Amino acid sequence: MAASKPFKVIRKLFGWLIFLSLIGGPATWFYLQEPVIDVTVTTLTRGNIEQTISAFSSGTVEPEISSMVAPESIGKVVAIYVKKGERVEKGDVLVELDSTQQVLQVGQAEARLRQAELGKKLVQEQQVHDQGRIDLLKRTRDLAAHELTKDKKLLEAADVGSESMVNMAEINYNQVDDTYKNLSNLVSLYPLRIEEVETARVGATLLLEQAQVAADWTKVRAPFAGLIADVTVELGEIVGGGLGAGLGGGLGGGAMMGGAGAMGAMGGAAMAAGGGAGGLSGVSPLAVVHLVDDSDLYVKAPFDESTFGKLELGQPVRLTFDPYPDEEFPGRVSHVAATVTRNLDRSRTFEVEILIEEGKDRLIPGMSADAIIIADSKEDVLFVPTEALVREEEGYVVEDGRAVLRKVTMGIGNWMHREVLDGLHENEVLITSVSVKGLKNGTKVNIVDSLEL
Repeated sequence: MAASKPFKVIRKLFGWLIFLSLIGGPATWFYLQEPVIDVTVTTLTRGNIEQTISAFSSGTVEPEISSMVAPESIGKVVAIYVKKGERVEKGDVLVELDSTQQVLQVGQAEARLRQAELGKKLVQEQQVHDQGRIDLLKRTRDLAAHELTKDKKLLEAADVGSESMVNMAEINYNQVDDTYKNLSNLVSLYPLRIEEVETARVGATLLLEQAQVAADWTKVRAPFAGLIADVTVELGEIVGGGLGAGLGGGLGGGAMMGGAGAMGAMGGAAMAAGGGAGGLSGVSPLAVVHLVDDSDLYVKAPFDESTFGKLELGQPVRLTFDPYPDEEFPGRVSHVAATVTRNLDRSRTFEVEILIEEGKDRLIPGMSADAIIIADSKEDVLFVPTEALVREEEGYVVEDGRAVLRKVTMGIGNWMHREVLDGLHENEVLITSVSVKGLKNGTKVNIVDSLEL
């Protein structure tokens, strides 16, 4: 009996041990076993970093000059000398309008000029002729005066002569003197007459020049050397960029002068207004040719208003174009718009013009372009991949197989890399897969080359 009691105690204790091992063992294993998360990492190094600003949307390759060339007079298209894709030089005739009326006006102006020149010549010849008559009358008057004086002296001496001879000599002198004075007065007016006919000649010359200009306006010329982007008219169409040609009904009075003046002053205005010229139906105020100067190209691109204060003239730019997706073209900021535009989607942007420094000969106007402006750059700085940052202010480093969260101070950077000012050190291992599920401070991690998707 005495031996059975200790045995019962031992057996009871042994039973509890078996119970605890069966119940507590799995629980202990469950609570003590930690999860291990697979992560990708990078080793922190030093290098060069850039602060970049990307365009809000794709830009466009623009020519230095793009002109919708319009005629300066109204007329029917009688000849088209160019086609799309051709190159022209400054002054080349692109399109010609009917010039019948203008040619007649030139002829009429030439006739008026010849008439004015002949009138001046006749007045000048008459002046020379009358001046000769004055010289002759002066000598005749001097002779008559001499005879009158001589007759008076003879009469006074009672030698020879008579009172009647003196009277005849005096009458003769007075007649010659009156004629001389009248002709002298007439000749004194010749400077005014010559000025008058010279004014008429100058006016006729101006009318001729205006008629010639109006005739030349029927030939639409290239204002600069460039590439024909489009021809927008057909033979027989009536076109006109101004109202003046419809008003110049002739050279009589001041009509030609007024009409020609109106053509120059009102041409651009009529085209801008988009109305018909002179009330003619079927008259198009639109340009006849689209001409571009592609000798110098640039990119015009929109940038978000938030970046306005970060852009400066001369900043380098990296450009890419759809035909050359794997190649970068260097550029430089040449102009920053002074105003912000509100877009239909309620975004606000401003235009930036970028000079293309190399490779312009491989581009054409209208191409789309992606622009990245390099606002700042640094050399030999510690940097991290942007994807490895949490809210751009924290990062996970690997220490003793665990993820350790660090506060990080960032410097300049871009969507790929950011400069590290504080919080991380060179050669530390930084987790790049920060979005992996379960990653937190202190998590045990397993480094892998890549994560399965």
